[in-house]
Amino acid sequence: MGKAVTVFKDIGKVAKDLLGKDYDVGKTKVEVKTKTSNGIEFKPVATKTGDTPSGTLEAKYKFMPWLEGTCTIGTSGALDLNIEAADAITKGLVLTAECSKEKPGKPGLLASANLIAEYKSDVFSCKTSYDYYKSDLLASISTAVKDITCGIDCSYNASKAAITKYAAAAQFVQPDFVAMGKYEDKGGKGTLSCSYYHKVSGDMQLGVAVAKPLAKPDMNIEFGCAYKLDKDTGVKAKVDSEGFLGCSYKQKISPLTTMTLAAQVDTVNLADNKHKFGLVLNITP
Repeated sequence: MGKAVTVFKDIGKVAKDLLGKDYDVGKTKVEVKTKTSNGIEFKPVATKTGDTPSGTLEAKYKFMPWLEGTCTIGTSGALDLNIEAADAITKGLVLTAECSKEKPGKPGLLASANLIAEYKSDVFSCKTSYDYYKSDLLASISTAVKDITCGIDCSYNASKAAITKYAAAAQFVQPDFVAMGKYEDKGGKGTLSCSYYHKVSGDMQLGVAVAKPLAKPDMNIEFGCAYKLDKDTGVKAKVDSEGFLGCSYKQKISPLTTMTLAAQVDTVNLADNKHKFGLVLNITP
């Protein structure tokens, strides 16, 4: 089997990551990843948003080469369980069962319970899932013809007997650029969007994204770039049509620690206190 076809949710991912990742503002976060001698991976995350602290602890264990389980608990009382079986029935097929505990104070034991099946090959990829508690059935499929990848995605609510969301997307991939176009309809409101990613050099990347809600006259535009100062340091900057300027600085402090500083400035209302800053510290012993 050759390289698997890009799944639907990853169509346009390079531009989305360029314009979205490393811009965590309004909070301070510390994340630690560690692994015990018996193979259990732990990831505690502490977050402070304003004056409110919170935290989660994720534990991951591979019971068999093809079977992996994940448990995540949070200070808010959240509990998520996930069991994933990869290539158990046939190569390329991943089966996942996941559930989330209902928030404290709400009736019922579980908030969601998902069954997910995803298959990837060098011809096409598809994914389907069903949430028992929300009665949501989701399905997507994508395929590639030479340099063009296209796909469709839809969501059906069994209790309402109606399609709640659908989308179609396509991207054109070349060694130094990726162009993507997408139409999405959610709740009867359609949106046209497109993005362009350009790898100028090994150190510099550019990206732009445009979204046009069909029910509104406004168009949302976002433009950004990333530059690699050296093998351990990278900077990013972006600006959007609403006048928000974002920037980030990512530095590998040591072989175990990476720090990301981010800021968002409201250039339209500089005198107002709408500016946000963030710090993320990743530690991997």
